[in-house]
Formats: sequence, structure tokens, C-alpha cells
Amino acid sequence: MNVVGVVTLRWITRAARMGAPSLVLWALAWLCFFLPLAAAVTELSSRYPEQGGLYAWTRRAFGPVHGFICGWCLWVNNLFYFPSMLLFAAANALAVFGGRFQGLADSHLYAVAFVLVMLWLSAGLAVVGFRAGRWANTLGTLCLWIPVALLIVAGAARLFTSGSATSFAPPALVPRGEFWPAIGLWSGICFAFSGFEVTTLVGQEVKAARRTIPRGVLIAGLLATIMYIAGTASVLITIPASSLLERTGIADAVDLVAGQAGLVGVGGVTALLLALGAASTSNAWFASAGRVPFAVGLDRGCPAAFARLQARFRTPHVALVTQAAAASVLFLASVFLTVAGARTTVQEAYDILVNMTILVYFVPYLYLFLSLAWLRARRTTAHEEIHVPGGRTGLALVAGTGLFATLISLLLVFVPPGGTTNAINYEVNVVGQTLVIVACGLAVFWWSRRNQ
Repeated sequence: MNVVGVVTLRWITRAARMGAPSLVLWALAWLCFFLPLAAAVTELSSRYPEQGGLYAWTRRAFGPVHGFICGWCLWVNNLFYFPSMLLFAAANALAVFGGRFQGLADSHLYAVAFVLVMLWLSAGLAVVGFRAGRWANTLGTLCLWIPVALLIVAGAARLFTSGSATSFAPPALVPRGEFWPAIGLWSGICFAFSGFEVTTLVGQEVKAARRTIPRGVLIAGLLATIMYIAGTASVLITIPASSLLERTGIADAVDLVAGQAGLVGVGGVTALLLALGAASTSNAWFASAGRVPFAVGLDRGCPAAFARLQARFRTPHVALVTQAAAASVLFLASVFLTVAGARTTVQEAYDILVNMTILVYFVPYLYLFLSLAWLRARRTTAHEEIHVPGGRTGLALVAGTGLFATLISLLLVFVPPGGTTNAINYEVNVVGQTLVIVACGLAVFWWSRRNQ
């Protein structure tokens, strides 16, 4: 579940948009963000393996108001994450058929139909429960490994037969050209390592959680690092950044090398696996994220209906259906909201959804690193508890580095991605939707406290 919930292959092509310097940014993100995140999640999950994960830790450290803010952002970011993942899946589903239907990737009608159907299918599977949806995690894992293996093989074949399409000489590793749009991609690269707390959201449904969750974080983190760096290098070896299509770049790279070798259809198979993998990742997060409003509902931080369980499957069906409805509304707003006279393209809608996910999701990470330091000071000894090594110095290094990387990533979200044709539309969407999310969260909390 950690692998399929965290490792998302779309970050490979998003990072590759920057060219060779992306490899340096991967290394920095791993050092400054992943390692502190893994250390924090490992310690807190070993000490408090309870339902709600990050929300529960923040509430324990700073009280119900901050717990609600953390839980609200932790949940709401998924409302942007689901449709952005499904837009990636939609583009790759078309790539299965080669170039015949590729124009539909920028069709608003196709994008809306695909995303909404898959979104509500995930809702249905989540209501039925983890036992029925377990196959989706297994399928998603296979759909990660096979495309990455094909991509790395394609990159190696291209390197040894025709040479690299991108220079990796030391001077080429320094960002050039439009510096801020390029460096703004670092937020996405850091975000690619986020999500290792996915299993902590359902901590009471994990066997031997104090041992299993930390082990899962470490193993999945190692696999993620290898897949991201090797995958990005392979894409850039095969296709120069200037010719790269973000949503279908992996399938295009495999198809290019396979076509030169006379292998027909390999690119289509890769695209199909990428589409299935993206849909499986969305499904894994959909089920877990629905437990956050459920946990908040139990604590009376949001309407009590969120704490209801479906009679047959014993799942939080009200929270899950509400989640699907809210994600649908925000997706449609991102696609159709027009500012300054220019209609939002599907690619720009994708960029807005991705960056809104990062912006909202990183607020709980600020709480994560603060909670780690605060709860360590109040800790009680537990037989199976795992600590950040290095005593107070190690704790300060982990919490401080994690906070710094998170804050930088939050600020970089407001830089429009390279290729954005309507920067005003981008900023209005990001700032406007952020304000709406905060206002709605405060209104829900106030209403719930007043009526319970």
C-alpha cells in the first residue's frame, strides 16, 4: 500500500521537464525532505499507531483546533489529488491506441467524462471496503514496476546505441533559462516523496502496526528513490526535455526505442499499465483519505454524519461519498473557471490541480515536524517505540530540515509552471481556491462545535 500510494510515475516526467538539473533536485529532495519525513513518521507511528495518523498526532500535540486544521488540509488536498492523477491516467489511456486519438488528451469533454467515471468508481470500491479493493493495490504495484523496468531498459538501449539525448555533464546540471519556473518544479519533486503516512491513517487496521508501518516506510522509500532517479534519467536519455510531453512522456520514450528495434505495441502496453497504475493509486488514497473526516467526526470536529458506518460493510460511507462529490466540484472548477478571457487548457488545469495538492498537503507536514519535537518532549517509554537517532541534536536536525524544505516547497507553488499561457488565471485559481478551502474548513469546524 505504501508503494502504490506514494510512488507515482507522473513525477518522473514532471521533473524531466527541467532537464538534467532535475537529477540534482531529486537528490536534494531526498536528503532535505524524504529523510526527515521518514524519520518523523517512523517515530510517531511506532509510538501512536492510531486511526487518523497525522491528524491524531497533531491533535494530541496541539489540541482539537490545530488537529482539525491539519486533518482538514490532509483530507482536502486529496480532492485535488484524485482528479490530477486521473487526468494523467486519461492521457495514457489514449496513448494505448498510438497517435490516432491523442488529440482527445486536450479535450475537455473526454477529460471530464474519464475523471468523473473513475472517481465515482473509486468511491464505490471504498464503500465496499479494503478487503474488496485489495486487488487494486496489487495491480497498482505491478503497474509501477513493469513500466519503470521498460523505461530503464529503453534508456539503457538508447544510451548504448545512439547516445544520450540529454547532456549530463556537470555544467548541464545547473538550472538555466527561465530559472523560477524551472526551480518551481522542486515542490513537485518533494511532493513525490510525500504520502508515507498513508498507512498511518488506518493504523488500527494494520497488523502489528508498530513494526509493520515503519518497515513499510523504509522499504517503500528505498524503492521510490531508485525508481524516480533512474526513471528520470532514462526519460532524458531517450527524449530531450524540449520535446517531452509530461502526461505521456514515459510511454513515448519506451515506444520510441521499441519502434527503432522493430517492436510494435510496447509503448501502448506501457501506456495501459501507466493508466491502470494511476487509477490504482487514486483508489488507494481515496479509501485511506476517507478515514480522516471519519476520525474528525468522532472527535466532533465536523458533522456527526461523517462518523457513521455503513451497516453491511462497516465503512464511513458518508465521508467517502462527500469526498467524491467535493472532488468532482473542485475538478470542474479547475477545468472550466476562466479568468482574463483565456479558457483554461487541460494541461493548465492539470498544473493547477497538482500544485493545489502540494500547497494544501504541505500544511499538515508543518504540523508533522512540529508535533515530532513537541511529543518527544512528552514521550512515555514504550517497548516497541522507535526514536529518531542522535538524541536532541538528531531531533533538531530532522525537524528543522523538514520544516525548511516544506516551507520552501509551499512558496514555490505560487510560481506558474513553464509553458503557462495565462499566468493570471493560474494565480487566481491557486489563491482563490486556497481561500475558499480555508473559509470552508473554519465554517465546518465552527458549525460542528456549535451544534454538538
